[in-house]
Amino acid sequence: MRTVDFSKVLVDAIHLCGLDRDEFTLQTFKQIRDLASARLRYAWEYDRYPDLMRYVNVATVTNGDNVTYAVKPTNAGEILGVWDRNPISGTRAKSIPFHIWVTDTEERLVILRAYTEGVYVEYRTKPPELKGLPWSNSIVYGLNAQCYYGGLQPIEGEDFSANFYVSLSNSGSGMPVQDPTKWQKIEIPYIFGPYLSRAVYADYLRSEGQVESANVAEAEAKAFLDEEIDKIVRQQGQYPKYQFIKSY
Repeated sequence: MRTVDFSKVLVDAIHLCGLDRDEFTLQTFKQIRDLASARLRYAWEYDRYPDLMRYVNVATVTNGDNVTYAVKPTNAGEILGVWDRNPISGTRAKSIPFHIWVTDTEERLVILRAYTEGVYVEYRTKPPELKGLPWSNSIVYGLNAQCYYGGLQPIEGEDFSANFYVSLSNSGSGMPVQDPTKWQKIEIPYIFGPYLSRAVYADYLRSEGQVESANVAEAEAKAFLDEEIDKIVRQQGQYPKYQFIKSY
């Protein structure tokens, strides 16, 4: 998946908000980070972007109460369909009715009967949450702790590419870009970059009481999401495969 550096979103948002990039503070960083995190979820769930869709074969289980279910994949956000076979391998896949049953340990997709070869679950992956602070070499990061590595300001002669990273162990130390076994980069889809910076700008205007200007910026931001959908559907011609209903 093609991605965009958060530093690009950050700089664009700073410029749009009319802030001084050379006097950029940690407080302003946290404000833009929080606004961008909320907007990233909105963009992520706005439509069925191919980069975010997954089709996974999951076994079915029938418990002692004769309830048949498949366990929801751990990285799944919204479940958009359950199929009796892989829906992207042909047109004969049949949609299976389901409802979600939440237990103390997992989410289950309850279906009417068992399938010996399992079912295919169609879902959108979970959107990431942006919450890290600038990385510090004096901190030992715990499992799943998050940091922002790359600095808040560009350094002359060096590539300015900063992103959020999640610690993969209880001893998350060392520079994230130099130790991929201990850190995982949070990837932001490239298609969301222009939207995020402009949506942050709209929220910033709203926080300053400039409601009318915020509404204009909001419409401009949303237009970037619609443009990406236009690329997928009209320019690339990507359409969901038709469901096979009945044969004769």
